Amino acid sequence: MIAREDLARTTLATEMKMKRLRRSTLALGLLVLGAGAVPELAAQERMPAVHGLYSDAVRVGDLVFLSGVVSAHEDPVTQFRQVFARIGQILEQAGSGLDRVVDMTTYHIDMHEHIDAFIAAKNEALDGLPTWTAVGVTELFSPGVFIEVKIIAAVEPEGGG
Repeated sequence: MIAREDLARTTLATEMKMKRLRRSTLALGLLVLGAGAVPELAAQERMPAVHGLYSDAVRVGDLVFLSGVVSAHEDPVTQFRQVFARIGQILEQAGSGLDRVVDMTTYHIDMHEHIDAFIAAKNEALDGLPTWTAVGVTELFSPGVFIEVKIIAAVEPEGGG
């Protein structure tokens, strides 16, 4: 069993490595795609440090790719609504919106038990019909999470348009 101090040191070392990697990835993205192509977005709030550092979203050309979004609320319906609210916030920061979602991948615990509630929350949040792949899984990284949602959305071209 790993001692608490060892776990804290390992977590800190991992966070430092991820920070360096993120800076390198950002620099590479700016080099390859041009300045402003990969905006800085805040790390997802309320997630434990053990999750590591990652970008909420990365813009490439006229698309923005979101990392999986989760909520830890114990009520599935509230959890699903919170996920879409957070997706809306991230998309807004990236210069897009829920009305620009073109692709969605969802990872579900107990998919068939919660799918109707999820579809209702999805339909409340999204006006259009993006492509959608739903995947049933036995476990997600965060305990108590019923769903993780990855999104690809369109954004305005650099410089407007």
